[in-house]
Amino acid sequence: MNSPKVSVIVPIYKVERYLVQCIDSIVNQTLKDIEIILIDEGDIDACRFIIDHYEQTDNRVKAIHEKNGGYGTSVNKGFDIAAGEYISIIESDDFIEPKMLEEMYNYAKKLDADVVKTPYYEYWDKKGDKNERVQLCFWYQKTKNIPENKLFSIENYPILMGIHPSIWAALYKTEYLRNKNIRCIEAKGAGYVDNHFRTQAFCQTDKIAFLNKPFNYYRLSNEDASTVHYDLSAFITRWADVHKLFKEKFPEKWNTLAPYCIKEEWINTFFRVAKKGFALTNEDYETLLNNLSYMTIKQIKACNLLSENDRQILIKLKETPTLLQNHISKSNIQQNEKVHYKTKFKISVFGILLLTIKSKLDYKYKGYLFGFIPIFTVRKGWLACSK
Repeated sequence: MNSPKVSVIVPIYKVERYLVQCIDSIVNQTLKDIEIILIDEGDIDACRFIIDHYEQTDNRVKAIHEKNGGYGTSVNKGFDIAAGEYISIIESDDFIEPKMLEEMYNYAKKLDADVVKTPYYEYWDKKGDKNERVQLCFWYQKTKNIPENKLFSIENYPILMGIHPSIWAALYKTEYLRNKNIRCIEAKGAGYVDNHFRTQAFCQTDKIAFLNKPFNYYRLSNEDASTVHYDLSAFITRWADVHKLFKEKFPEKWNTLAPYCIKEEWINTFFRVAKKGFALTNEDYETLLNNLSYMTIKQIKACNLLSENDRQILIKLKETPTLLQNHISKSNIQQNEKVHYKTKFKISVFGILLLTIKSKLDYKYKGYLFGFIPIFTVRKGWLACSK
């Protein structure tokens, strides 16, 4: 029996609202010679019944139930059993164009590519009085100079390290992944393992190809997605893994790729602390300092994807890293954007509520007229260099 042309791996966790749309978009691909590996991460919801139904009605589908191993564990499980010539990873709350796998597979075969990268659409569901919205990914213009129908290495077009990793908007040769032992870090939850995986996939081949055509619809309106429930601690740890990877396996590539990686790390971690006031645990503080040590001032200055002001903040942090101490949480508990505001005090006259002051931790206060009309916001604890 011939191997399928593409193995599609779908890690699944708490997406019963979107899962049918996702799987239908894969089942109905114009490329029929595929296998579809659906890996349910073990939550007790309708997802397990949905994927079992597809397995029973389509012999290309394999339904696997694992106990909450996390995104990386699920993807690796798919890698282990994939029989296809190429591998595609699809997010379970996204969906794809009908011709995606056919066009990407043919493109990969024509060029004998190890990795084919594409842009994608950003997608918002219709909600209330807001219409459904679709737009090209925000970095689309930054990659317009990457040629098509040509193989290259990441040093040729390092911009691919300075955009959203979007490891699901790509196709990977299975033999390449296995020969180079390219796998996801296995961390609980989503784990933000995509930057580490991208680094492995891009840094070990000179057979990368870019197909300048979007196929994936990246859903940004899922309130349960990891992008909504931001975990600063996980991102700091994952970037430590990336730095370790460069140090141990790709030291010769770091100087070229550093300005592009720095931009991504700024968005993921340093920006959250320096300009949004996120609190740090002592452990995160030490890890963030260590991550900062891998950057040189020359590399930061070369990071033209950041604004001049943001580069100056990073340079000042590099020169005076103890500035980050201002952001160590007194309670030593990791905080994030989802922390609720607590009412500090109210001002009422004759029983009429005039002013309410609410706080978010110790670094941000909001004032509300009549208890619901926002009239001011005051931040505390910003880094001196951000002023």
